[in-house]
Amino acid sequence: MKEIMRRLHFWLGLLSGIVVFIVCVTGCLYVFKDEIQSATQPWKRVEVRQVPLVKPSLALQRAVAMTRDTLPSALTIGVEGDALEVDYADWMAGTSTSIFLNPYSGQVIKTVRKDKDDFDFFSFVLRGHRSLWFPREIGRGLVDYGVLLFFVTLVTGVVIWLPRRWNRNTWRQKLTFHRPLKWARFNFDMHNVLGMYLLVPLAVLCFTGLMMGPSWFSRGVYSLVSGGDTLKAYTLPKADTSLTHTHRWQKIDTLHARLQREEARAVQFYYALLQTKDGVVRVSVVHERGSYYRTDNRFFDPATLKELQGTGPYAGKYTQVGAADAMMRMNLSIHDGRIWGIWGKILMFVASLTGASLPVTGFVIWWRKRKRK
Repeated sequence: MKEIMRRLHFWLGLLSGIVVFIVCVTGCLYVFKDEIQSATQPWKRVEVRQVPLVKPSLALQRAVAMTRDTLPSALTIGVEGDALEVDYADWMAGTSTSIFLNPYSGQVIKTVRKDKDDFDFFSFVLRGHRSLWFPREIGRGLVDYGVLLFFVTLVTGVVIWLPRRWNRNTWRQKLTFHRPLKWARFNFDMHNVLGMYLLVPLAVLCFTGLMMGPSWFSRGVYSLVSGGDTLKAYTLPKADTSLTHTHRWQKIDTLHARLQREEARAVQFYYALLQTKDGVVRVSVVHERGSYYRTDNRFFDPATLKELQGTGPYAGKYTQVGAADAMMRMNLSIHDGRIWGIWGKILMFVASLTGASLPVTGFVIWWRKRKRK
């Protein structure tokens, strides 16, 4: 049995090794993106003042007056001390512009423009993590099934690792680094001991990654958790086109005041402004800074401010969804560890770094055995 597992472990590891190495290294680089950007982009924070914030419509008007460009696509309003952010996105040209304003005075702090050919470190890292820098239709499949093979490799590794005799001494030998730490022994222990200690986080990384990968996997898990329900696509409702509205932000002040009353403890409001005639105003109400899970996605008719219903696991309030939808919502927050705060991110960083080392240490073990033969 173990000999079969060893052969499977070797070949599956060989097939998935390069993919796993790249995915894990890029994951390590990406996990602290928010913290790094917060430290290197001071224009996103302002000095807190004891005066009322400017109205959302004024921020949008200031941005339009400055750019003399197309109407903005989004507005982000944070808590005290956060700059207002007005975003423009030209999906066809691949360009975007973000204008940061002082929320107390409406004064423009900084304008950040990104062109299609501009290099952005974290965008580059994310492309590597998701598709190995190949075209999406090729790279996503390589990543998805490389991670699936790695998950099976972890299972075969556990079977190989399990001691034949279950006693205190064998467990101690299996779970401790041996001294003196000669290089060959250290490499072996890095693969076996460290890999076993980080087994659960590595399995969680694989599972949550696959939930964002092949549709058959996420649909199957969703059906299992929900008791047979089908995973619905995330779709936005349509606005009533018989009603007219002058501007896309005509009633945004009224809507924002209403949401502030309803969600007094929210830390951020993200307004995705309608782009089409029958489009709605989508509002993401964030209840915990940096959280993907504790976010409500609500939809409003721009003319009447009537709340409309979308479909799919990400629509509506996060407190009002079932177990399967909650699982889908928190998947990304589990994947990068942010659901457990900074310590969760550190854990996933260490696990991902260990995952990157496993193909390397495994190959060294195989190479040394091959040379001895």
